[in-house]
Amino acid sequence: MNEVAVNIKIIDDTSRRDCDAACGTDWSSSESIELASQQIRNRFSEEIRLEYFDLSRTIPDHSIAQWQQTIKEKSLSVPLLLINGQLRVAGQFDTRQIIDAVEAEIEMVP
Repeated sequence: MNEVAVNIKIIDDTSRRDCDAACGTDWSSSESIELASQQIRNRFSEEIRLEYFDLSRTIPDHSIAQWQQTIKEKSLSVPLLLINGQLRVAGQFDTRQIIDAVEAEIEMVP
């Protein structure tokens, strides 16, 4: 496999609840992010970075602020899973789905 840099972003808004019950992974938990990061590192040899952003807190950069607007305009469910800046999942997902999305991203690179 070629060395590919993959940037994974999870964009959430903990002030919103798109689900009434505990539905899926709580990405706002540092333990969930660390576990997912470890599983991703164990699965891939490529340079892969996982970042979490909570829109209910300070928005760190312009690209994340743009996603906040897109969520409102398109009534997207959160969290969002972005792989290399592209939306892959809107709504609940787990680590297995992240890994599947990363595998698909790596396969698309020539």
